[in-house]
Amino acid sequence: MIDFLLYLISLIPLRILYFISDFFAFLLYYIFKYRRKVVAENIYQSFRTLSDIERIIIEKKFYRDFCDNFIETIKLLSISEKKLQSHITADYSQLEKILAENQNCHIYLGHQFNWEWANAHIASVLKKTDVVVVYKPLSSRPINDLMLRIRSRFGSKMVASKNMKKEMVQFSDKQHILVLVADQNPKIPQKSFWTPFLSQRTAFLSGTELNTAHHKTPSLFANIIREKRGHYKFVLEPIFDFSEPYKTGIITNIFTEKLENAILSNPENYLWSHKRWKHQYKNEYRKRWINKTIKV
Repeated sequence: MIDFLLYLISLIPLRILYFISDFFAFLLYYIFKYRRKVVAENIYQSFRTLSDIERIIIEKKFYRDFCDNFIETIKLLSISEKKLQSHITADYSQLEKILAENQNCHIYLGHQFNWEWANAHIASVLKKTDVVVVYKPLSSRPINDLMLRIRSRFGSKMVASKNMKKEMVQFSDKQHILVLVADQNPKIPQKSFWTPFLSQRTAFLSGTELNTAHHKTPSLFANIIREKRGHYKFVLEPIFDFSEPYKTGIITNIFTEKLENAILSNPENYLWSHKRWKHQYKNEYRKRWINKTIKV
């Protein structure tokens, strides 16, 4: 029933859906105050040099973009391939170069809006290559199943993060693109990489990079740029291609620097409601500190 209702909502033109999005952004910010403390604290810690007014402006814009992201994700239930592509411009030249050399590619991205459209778009364009997307299963089975249908609608192959090694076996003999949302909050800080990120000592999953390094797979960063409402630009930038000696942490370092620069350019377009900094740095994590240019 919920699936059918959401499908009907997805048929509404985007220009009308954005009015609905504005209404819900107002409710979330002023009435329900959804994660207001989390959002405010994350933005404060990341932008301490800004004034209170400047940080509040980012907060309010974030809630608008947050609701737009939700609406645009629902729109994926019915939007046509042609319509989706009309809302996105993308530079895949770096990726196409790697594929032409008969190599696989790992694409790193962060929680920039709208990462769901980014995953859908690349699968809709590069149909001859398997686009594999790593996802974190949701606790609600019905919602998780719905998201899997949305995410795989344009051809993406979904792989659960907890079973990634096992599920990736089926793609080992096929050329593929592996899409990784690599700024998830890790569960085990002792096994994480630690590096400066948005003015804070931040833990990042180590397994993501170590998997890339094990297979010596060229990696790219996907910068998602919101040009205007409902229109995005995707730019893929090189991270590491193993043409030079690999050092542990280099991929995560480059990725975090690129993601931070992207966030600083468009701060409202990042998922500030995510409890990203649950873990506090301790001296016992010193060996996991990967940014050698900054002492801890």
